[in-house]
Parts: sequence; structure tokens; C-alpha cells
Amino acid sequence: MTKPKTENREPLTSTVGILGAGTMGAGIAQVAATAGWTVQLMDVDGPTVRAAIDGIAQRLDRLVEKKRLSPSERDAARQRLEAAEAPQAFSQCQMVLEAVVEDYDTKVTALRPIIPVLSEDAIIATNTSSLSIGRLGDSLGQPHRTVGMHFFNPAPLMKLVEVIAGPKTDPIIAERAVHIAESWGKVVARAIDTPGFIVNHVARPYYLEAFRILEDGYADAQEIDAAMRELGGFRMGPLELTDLIGQDVNTATTRSVWAALEKPPLLRPSPLQEQLVRDGHLGRKSGRGVYLYKEGMPPAPDLAVKRRPLPMGETLRQALDGFVTAATDERRGDLHHYVFARILVALIVAATLAHERGVATKSDIDTALKYGTNYPKGPFEWAQQIGHDRCARLLEALHQTVDDNRFAGLPERPTSTR
Repeated sequence: MTKPKTENREPLTSTVGILGAGTMGAGIAQVAATAGWTVQLMDVDGPTVRAAIDGIAQRLDRLVEKKRLSPSERDAARQRLEAAEAPQAFSQCQMVLEAVVEDYDTKVTALRPIIPVLSEDAIIATNTSSLSIGRLGDSLGQPHRTVGMHFFNPAPLMKLVEVIAGPKTDPIIAERAVHIAESWGKVVARAIDTPGFIVNHVARPYYLEAFRILEDGYADAQEIDAAMRELGGFRMGPLELTDLIGQDVNTATTRSVWAALEKPPLLRPSPLQEQLVRDGHLGRKSGRGVYLYKEGMPPAPDLAVKRRPLPMGETLRQALDGFVTAATDERRGDLHHYVFARILVALIVAATLAHERGVATKSDIDTALKYGTNYPKGPFEWAQQIGHDRCARLLEALHQTVDDNRFAGLPERPTSTR
């Protein structure tokens, strides 16, 4: 992570205007108020804002009950939350941060009435997971002071904020955004204005290779998820995680990033996952996805797999043994080793390609994946531990088993952290 220059830092207490009082906007408002900032919260109507502030107050009460916040800290944070009834309420804000729906026109419509009342040096920040910062800044006529601040849900709990500078963003504005996020207790990863930024870009193979292994018939959902948890130490396996995220949301992100990056085979959407969406099997929220969810019962696999043997020639076996031995102290059978190694090496390739494109430093990519998706290690930390040659041998062996070149190899030796 790049530390901000001290001369550009905001005062420890200041005022932020937040547009959007939904789950994300309210979560960010809670973060800012708890960190000592006055919050002007605005939405389409007063009742929506008041309901959001009441919800924040209830969450602050629970933090007091859990002894994570003192009663005086709760009371002070609550007093910093103000319902903004008109754009003029934003006139004293050092930053306005919109957290409305992920749609260009809606974001522009929300921000335009605010701009005339802002001070000339106020930051215009957008909480977007994938939309172009440069395009939004140009649409507002304010590209120099528009910056992305991508919080992760739930904002009070998730530590990561991706700070994204558009092509015309003033570097001082980006530095100020970094400092604000850090002063709110967040861990920052900086990225350029590219589809998916870091997390929604680099994490794609974690889900996609899992679905492809299902499509290949090499393993079922429980075996795939267990391999990543038990061998890799991931908190959730990729398929159970897509059910939690929502198959529709996960698929839409994949398709958007894949198309914007000129359709690389590594990020090609999964036909099986897209069929789940067409069938309305969206995961936990619909009661059915990769797994079937019934009240009082543990999730059960809901996708039949036409099993096929692993393509386990001697070259692949040796490559797997070397890779897995270097990656983890845990041992399982060939199937779990194959699943774990195939998914992890695809993540390493995605991270390496993103770094080659200048998306972010290796350090920021590792930070983003650890704090944005709770991975046990960043992809470059894995690569350094395993070794470039072992990764390359595994990729060459996997390349011989597929016909789309997605395992064609690592474009560089992963050494430095920059």
C-alpha cells in the first residue's frame, strides 16, 4: 500500500456527505460517524434517511452490548449523524460520497444537484464496484476531483477500501481519499480505473475454475469446496460462496469484466452458472443454487455431476505433487490436490496478468484479496511460497488438458512486490 503524503491529509474530524441511505450508504455512514466525522446523509425522501439512521443507532447499541464501543462513543457517533434534506446541507463537506445503485445515469442524477454547493476542493467519491471513474467524472464535468472509493459489504465489518484514480483524477485528490479511508480504520488498496478494479477482476478464477471442474465432471460441489477450505485455508469454498453472493450477481460481474477486458479465456463465463441464473436458482436468497437450502437442514448439493476420471498423466501428477507440497502442509488424495492446485494457479495467473496491465502493485493486489475476500494469503504471496518454476510446470501440464489456452503460462517471474 502507498502511504499518503502528510501535507495532503484531512483533519482528524471533518464532514462527509453521503448520497444513498441503503445498506451500503448506511454502513459507510456508520463507519464515518464512529471515526469522528459528521455525516450528512441524503436519499430520495426523509423517511428513508430516518429509517437508516435508526438502523445505525440499533447497530451501535449492539456494539455497546458486545463491549466493542463505549456508551459515550455510541452517543457521540449518533449525534454526528444528520439527515440532509437539501443539497445545501453538503456545502461544508470535505467529501461527498455517493452510494446509490450501480448505474451511471442514477449516479450522475444523484450527484449533479450537489456539485454547485460543494467547495472547490471537495472530493467527489463514488462507491462503485466496476463502473469507470473517468467516465463518471467526465459526465459530471469534474474529472479532476472524482475518485472511486469501493467499500465492501458490510462496510462496518469489511476492512478493505479500493481507492481508484480515474485518468484525469488529481493525484492529491486520490491521496486525500486514501488518507480518509485509513483514518476511518480501513485498509486501502490502490488501483487504476480498469474493469473490476482489483478484487472483482482478480478473484474471478476462484469461482470460474470451480464451475469448470463441475462441468468437466471431475468433482462434485462438496469436494471442490472442501479442497479449498481444507488445503488452502479459505473460509468458504468457491461454490458455496457464489451461492452466498448470489449466482445472478456473481455471473453479471464475470460477464461485465470478461467483456470489458476483450474476452480472455481465463475469465470466460461458465455455461453451468449462467444456466443456474436462467433457471432462477440464485443461491441462498432463492433457496436453491449450487446447493439446496431447506430450513433446519444443512445445505445439500443440488447439481448432478456426470463423473469422469482426472486427466492424470505422469507429467501432471509430478507437477501437482511439487505444487501442493510447496503450497500447504495438508495432504489429501489426488482429487483434492487437483482441485486446489488448478484453482489456485488460475488465481495466480489472473493476478499476474492484472499486474502486467498496471492495475495495481503486487502488494496492493495481495492486500485487496486478503481484506476484500478474506483469502488466507494474497496470490503473489502464494506464488512466492510455491515458486515460479513449480507454477510454470503445473500450468504447462494443465495446458495440455484444455483447448482454450487459459493455462498458457505465467507472463513473468513473480519476484518484486511492486
